[in-house]
Amino acid sequence: MGIQQTLIELKENNEDFELYPSSREMLWKIYEVMDTGSKILDIGCGTCNFKKYAEEFDKINQQKYFEDIDKYNKKLIDRYPDKPCRLISKYYVIEKSKILIDKFDKDTIVLGTDFYNTLLIDKKADTYFCNPPYSEYVEWTTRILADGNFKEAFLIIPQRWKENEQINLVLKKYDIQNNILGSFDFLQAERPARAKVDVVRFTKNPTKYDYRWRDLNDFNEKAFDNWFDETFKMRDSAKENKYESEIEREEKQNIKNQLVGCKSKGDFLVNLYNEEQKKLFEQFQAICSLDTDTLLTIGVKKEAIKEAIKQKIVSLKTKYWRIVFDEFEEITERLTSETRRQMFDRFKELQTVDFTLENIYPLILWVIKNANGYYDEQLISFFKKLSSPDNVKPYKSNQKVFERDKWRHNSFADEKKVSHYTLDYRIIMSSPFRTDYYGRLDGFDYGCSEKLQDIFTIAKNLGFKIGLCDIPKNFGEKCFCLYGDSDKTFMEYRAYKNGNMHVKFDIEFAKALNVETSRLLGWIRSKEDIEKEFPQELAKGAEKYFKINNYVALNVNNVPLLGILKD
Repeated sequence: MGIQQTLIELKENNEDFELYPSSREMLWKIYEVMDTGSKILDIGCGTCNFKKYAEEFDKINQQKYFEDIDKYNKKLIDRYPDKPCRLISKYYVIEKSKILIDKFDKDTIVLGTDFYNTLLIDKKADTYFCNPPYSEYVEWTTRILADGNFKEAFLIIPQRWKENEQINLVLKKYDIQNNILGSFDFLQAERPARAKVDVVRFTKNPTKYDYRWRDLNDFNEKAFDNWFDETFKMRDSAKENKYESEIEREEKQNIKNQLVGCKSKGDFLVNLYNEEQKKLFEQFQAICSLDTDTLLTIGVKKEAIKEAIKQKIVSLKTKYWRIVFDEFEEITERLTSETRRQMFDRFKELQTVDFTLENIYPLILWVIKNANGYYDEQLISFFKKLSSPDNVKPYKSNQKVFERDKWRHNSFADEKKVSHYTLDYRIIMSSPFRTDYYGRLDGFDYGCSEKLQDIFTIAKNLGFKIGLCDIPKNFGEKCFCLYGDSDKTFMEYRAYKNGNMHVKFDIEFAKALNVETSRLLGWIRSKEDIEKEFPQELAKGAEKYFKINNYVALNVNNVPLLGILKD
């Protein structure tokens, strides 16, 4: 969608919050001086031009890099196919418009929706970027510079900023250095305007050493100290006294119990969170109002209070976001154990997002977008893990010889060479069942359950409902797993002492697995390709499984925000 059409849609929905996308020339000035691998917080990101142009600039640099190394060693291009460097390692944003949020890709992580109601001191990033609404640029600039948790901040602001008293006071108070990288206008921009702006780089706490080599935690601590001193007025004390507080599981469970039957879960949770936060701040403000001598007498020091409130803020957000995430069963039950862990690890990064009703929507949207990507990725991963010379047959048009030495474990180069094949429905795979000290089958543990459940998860995503499953008591014993709606066998298997497990899948599942994985890998492009390439046994009737994995794709329409915003 072009910018003009986007602007029309924003205006019709009263979401045009002074969107003037940054130009390519402006962002090139920033790209020239930034470190690679930076964590970015784009405040008021709009159409995410910062990310779009950074990726374009990366490609340009990549091409130049390969052109240079090609002069010396052409094989390096094949050996290192990925980019030699990448500007953005993580891309976080704050954005108010729901229309724009809906268009973000799955790698764009929303940390807030309302700039004024989003706490900045706990939003850790190497770099802040902001092209603020120019009617409010003073308020945005001063707040970012005073409260921001960054090494460097790049702002695109009206040229009159240099004479603004409020901005200059903040620069002086927090010892912030500035450097104008360039001056521009919007006359030829995507959305033309007469505004004349500077692209300015701001750095906090400069030293005689290059700031880029300093630990990010140094800046994070200073940013929190500044915010604390402004919010809780209290004279300085000495030495740090750490204080930790743990959230009681019973308290969390009690909240979850109250959610059952609740008409508006989002309102209920946000109100509870706000009440706890208000109580927290009132308690600490009451403590800070005491005379310093009195506090010292009873052994309470400023640094201890500061550390305690920091931990309380993080713990409070973590508790409520975890409750929200626990409601995502409809998504997480479709993930294998490995991808579920990846999802949880990424979710941890979002627990500094301020807990508001407006922020619940983009977080759920982020989960849905990432989950949809995982469904495809885990299907391919499952297929490749089962691929071995004993388990595969090449396509009819694939005349390559499948040599065993091309299947060496974890060899990226070999994996690239071997392609365009089908997986048989009779499989030899590694067994999840262990051998005990006496050489007997060592029962059924969590690892076995995970591996079998992963097979059932893949089957479910392809439309196969699994029911009862036998568990072996001895090695070599034949076991059966049935479909959930009949006595038909989904798979039969035997576990052996040598660490292998022989599996025979229902051929219909094998057809669906081969069709969808081949489609996702680009090995087939249409239903007609199935008949042309697959062995006859797997090709017969398999066209009905083309794009069957799409049925699990989730969006906010077929998952009504998982009952969080409303029942």
